[in-house]
Amino acid sequence: MRHTIVVKMDPRDPDLSRIREIARGSREGKIVVFPTETVYGMGAPMSVKSVRAKLVELKKRSQEKPFAYHVGEWDMIDFLGVERTPPFRYLIRNFWPGPLSLLVLNRQGEKIGLRFPRNRLATTLINATGEPFIATSANHSGTPSPHKAQDVLDQFGNEIDYVIDAGPTEFKQDSTIVDLTVSPPLIVREGAMIHEIKAAVEKITSGKFPRKMILVVCTGNSCRSPMAEGWLKAELAKHGLSEEIDVSSCGIGAREGSPPTAEAIYVMKNREVDISGHRSFFCTREMIMSADIIIAMSKDHSNYLTGLVPAAKSKIRVFDVKDPIGASMTVYEDAMAEIERYFEENWKWLVS
Repeated sequence: MRHTIVVKMDPRDPDLSRIREIARGSREGKIVVFPTETVYGMGAPMSVKSVRAKLVELKKRSQEKPFAYHVGEWDMIDFLGVERTPPFRYLIRNFWPGPLSLLVLNRQGEKIGLRFPRNRLATTLINATGEPFIATSANHSGTPSPHKAQDVLDQFGNEIDYVIDAGPTEFKQDSTIVDLTVSPPLIVREGAMIHEIKAAVEKITSGKFPRKMILVVCTGNSCRSPMAEGWLKAELAKHGLSEEIDVSSCGIGAREGSPPTAEAIYVMKNREVDISGHRSFFCTREMIMSADIIIAMSKDHSNYLTGLVPAAKSKIRVFDVKDPIGASMTVYEDAMAEIERYFEENWKWLVS
């Protein structure tokens, strides 16, 4: 007879050794109940052949109804081969990790459900297995979704292998589901953060959302790329394109949270552009994969980016602007003049 193992955990400080133990069990086909910020879910790694059949049996629901993939890190989205349409990129940038589930198409044209919970226990568990989970809410079909571990135990008794008990969930309601396989996108279930998500879907429907993402890259994200980002945002605003094109920047060697150099701020102030509120970001694979256009300030930056994401090569353009860090104001002015010239020469390509 199966005996459910209940493991109580602090959601802010997961016991990593126990998480790894549960992850090993899940890879062997054991079903795990885990908390998310919305409800308690249950599932196992996607490569476990028996997981779908077990979940159908536990849920007591139709075999035709699919389960969602739960990811624990950005790279897992690419692992699933999801088509990164502009609406998809817009929604995940604003709501993931978080209480939004999406219905999307993969590169084989299959419709799949996708969720990236922001609950630390959930993502730690999924990442410990090294692959997405196939998961669903931990309740019998047609009954309320569980907000506490005890809700699950009351329904399933000893039918579940592991239950991670982290207390009540944050939202105490299901995630909101948006279907991105239709146009315009359709909200198929209203749940957590429905007002914010509905407003975002309305922007997509009206076309007033970023259809293109431009990423500017340098080394420290403290002078060249913030200046370029600030200038480009200002020009897009002048042309009424701010809602259609999103611009961000990062550095391949950036220290997160650092402000621009004083010289960079001054140079842009002369152009009536305020970049003093910018804070540096380190370039991630997700940023590279999500961008439609990447502006690299040197060939070295381009090489670094393609090393992380080889497929990004076709969307990178090198501006070849020398690093002014530590140099005089004159050098900064020259660097910004070069950036302006490159942008003006490439304007039609950038906004088309």
